[in-house]
Amino acid sequence: MGRRTELDAVLEAGGAGPVLVTGPAGSGKTALLREARRVLADRGAPVLDVPVPAGGPAWDRFGFRAVLAAVREQYECFDADPRLPDALDEVSRLCTEDGYAGPWTRFCLLHAMSTLFTRLSAAAPVTVVFDDVDRLAEPALAAAPAHRAGHSVLASAAAPLGAAFPELVELGPLPPEDAANLLRRQGKAPVAPTAETAVRQALGPLWGNPGTVVSTVAGLRERGRWKTVEGLVRLSGPAVPITLPTTHPAFAVLAPLGEVGRRIVLLASGPGGLPAHDLPHVADAGARAGQAVDALVAAGLLEGDPAGNFRCRVPAFAAAVAEAAGSGARRRVHRRLVASLLESGSRADTLARQLAAAGRAVPRRPEFAELLRDAANALSAESPLRTCHLQAAWWHAATGADRIARQGEVIRHLVRTADYPAMAAFVTEAVQDGEPTHDEHPGFAPEPAVPAEDERVRSAAAATGGGPVGGEEAVAVRPDPAADERAGLALAAVLAAIHSGHPVAAAVRGELNRCAEAREVLTLADRWFAGERIRPADVVAALLPVWQRFGATGQPAWSGRRQEALLADACAVRDLVPVLAAVLGEDYRVPAAGPLSAHHRVCTAYEEGRWTETLAAVAELEAQETADDFAREHARLLAAEVSGWLGEPDRAADWLARVPDPGRFPHLRAWVQAGLYHHARKPEQAFEAGRRAFVAHTSTRDELGASRLLLRLAWLAGRAGDAGPARVVVDVAENFHEGRNSPRSFGVLAAVRGLAAGDETEIGKAERLVRRRGDHELVLLSGSSARRPRGWLREAYENTRAGGAARTARETGRTSPADGLAELSATEREILELIRTGRTNRQIARAIRMSEKTVEKHLSRLFTKAGCRTRYGLATSELGRHPDAVGA
Repeated sequence: MGRRTELDAVLEAGGAGPVLVTGPAGSGKTALLREARRVLADRGAPVLDVPVPAGGPAWDRFGFRAVLAAVREQYECFDADPRLPDALDEVSRLCTEDGYAGPWTRFCLLHAMSTLFTRLSAAAPVTVVFDDVDRLAEPALAAAPAHRAGHSVLASAAAPLGAAFPELVELGPLPPEDAANLLRRQGKAPVAPTAETAVRQALGPLWGNPGTVVSTVAGLRERGRWKTVEGLVRLSGPAVPITLPTTHPAFAVLAPLGEVGRRIVLLASGPGGLPAHDLPHVADAGARAGQAVDALVAAGLLEGDPAGNFRCRVPAFAAAVAEAAGSGARRRVHRRLVASLLESGSRADTLARQLAAAGRAVPRRPEFAELLRDAANALSAESPLRTCHLQAAWWHAATGADRIARQGEVIRHLVRTADYPAMAAFVTEAVQDGEPTHDEHPGFAPEPAVPAEDERVRSAAAATGGGPVGGEEAVAVRPDPAADERAGLALAAVLAAIHSGHPVAAAVRGELNRCAEAREVLTLADRWFAGERIRPADVVAALLPVWQRFGATGQPAWSGRRQEALLADACAVRDLVPVLAAVLGEDYRVPAAGPLSAHHRVCTAYEEGRWTETLAAVAELEAQETADDFAREHARLLAAEVSGWLGEPDRAADWLARVPDPGRFPHLRAWVQAGLYHHARKPEQAFEAGRRAFVAHTSTRDELGASRLLLRLAWLAGRAGDAGPARVVVDVAENFHEGRNSPRSFGVLAAVRGLAAGDETEIGKAERLVRRRGDHELVLLSGSSARRPRGWLREAYENTRAGGAARTARETGRTSPADGLAELSATEREILELIRTGRTNRQIARAIRMSEKTVEKHLSRLFTKAGCRTRYGLATSELGRHPDAVGA
């Protein structure tokens, strides 16, 4: 995979002497030699494969026992000289420990092996392949007899082996595109961009190492985290670190360094890295720490920056070390440094950094709180170091108002950074904050290897005049938190639960339920996980009063019925992101991962007409094990709708079949079903499916789906050109409004009447109504159905755009195509998408695994279908795009 140039170099070499393939462990040396053997065998060239074992006897310095075993096993593959058995017997007799003992016996052994290779093939020279030849004490003499006998020699080693191997083929890291293709082959399916990015970032410089990529993916698969969902490989549990397998060569570098090496890796993998001036505090002997750093830097696992900090280059390696060390290991290492720094009287900023990293592992001292807060204020708002500084400041803060203020700072910062896993962990720690002594906490017990550490910390603190920092005197039983503190923790627990999809833990709930206000806040999460309908007012009532105490936005950030209606629509389809953004204000950020954000991306991509991204977001949501059932139902309906417009009826039907009937959104489901019938050229069935839904589900609260379905029915009736269906739609719309009597139902009724009658005046009235409400779907559909829509449709678009309207065809550079899509094969659609992302023919060929010539043939057909002759024209053409029929 991705080694074509190196393979050609290996096959074309061989003139000056043995060829040596070099590269670090996992770079693909064995795979390259295997491919070379296959190519040579296909050409009819004889090949002798000599794998050098790792556990051979030390006295077999030339590896001739492996050669003998290979010749005997592959004997039938060669047109051998009849005297070859005699040569085998002679080498076997001499290849003993005594045979290696003296110069003369070694000479006889080499001469006998040369004779063996001379008799190996009488018809043609043999290519002798030595994999891992550097396992031998004298690899040059292993290859010499074969080369002298006129055979070609291919060998592999981690590094060059001198003049005996004059022709070198070095295997560097795979190019990023080849590494991505290798990743795709491991899953046997396209890999989601988020999963590829996660693996690439976790491996760092090892991303181009084939063996590392393969073994890491194998480890993820064993843990059930590498899953194929809807034809796309996804990474489950994206918040859980990716780890290297413990069999990786990096651990062979770490093993001799012992406990000091482990500490260095844990410290260097933290947000701030490991400053060089902290090395003397890492171990009892500073020289040992320096030597360990040198070894890790030489292995490419650590690097130093201009500021003098050492950082781990491979996050997956650090994660594996931390996992093996156990829960809280990194904090305990930082606690050790705190004790050492207190003894030596180090600078305040150095001490603050280690206190922040140690967190709860250092027993509470209120005087540390101000030190940590000052250090946090010196950091940028987005700095990852700020989180641990603020949390440590909260931990060391005195009880009362100061502690509540520090808690508010932590929660507001975590909202600003959208770090909801950290928020959940913070809440869990906070409710456990009444234990007699910190050192009894099971997650952060003192290191067994340092039994005197607590005494060192106490003694150092006493010497600095600060009093004890450990033991029962240091941490008294804290009284129950105040109501404000519990309410703030309840708000954080609710936000973490809704964003992650995990209900509030029973232990957390039991602690917080002692406060009436906290119970009311927790009710929002209870209702969400029970599947109840949530309104914007519910979110405001539950969160805003507590949020205001943190010094945040004083009022929900929306005004007027239009924006409130848009937020209500979002809540109706289980998209809480818009209302959370409105309530929490400018501090709120949408997290990059999680079920809530995945569903929000589904809704946003669909509204903006980015249908490929819509399907990708739906697949991402499907991979979320904790996704809300109703959000998943809504996303599947949108996926079915999009697939129908993309000309993929089977895929659309599959998505629709996975939505229960009637489910939470019966009218939205009927809207999709009617659309699929329409795409199948079955207008009567389309109309009847929609009409039946209104008859069967008169009491549903799916008002948004009902409005879309009515518009679709009106559109279908207009296309039929028959007054009968038009009257039916108007009757249904009137019954719908009579049952709802809402601003939306009135706007839908007005639009349906105008569309059914083709009345410009009625359409104009409907447009003004829905424009004020913000129903851009109704506006655009009404405009597209009017005889002279340009004047008022432009005005309607300008007004609704500010409220989040979808993009029109004009804005996206499209023209309205004829009904339906151009007939494109799956391969043509994939090539078209890659052309629109700026890929070259070679990149396209690699991405979809076909030759460049085949890509050119497909491009020729696409040019013909698009009616253009350039790649730019093809990329900007309407080919393969969907009609901009929003809401219809």
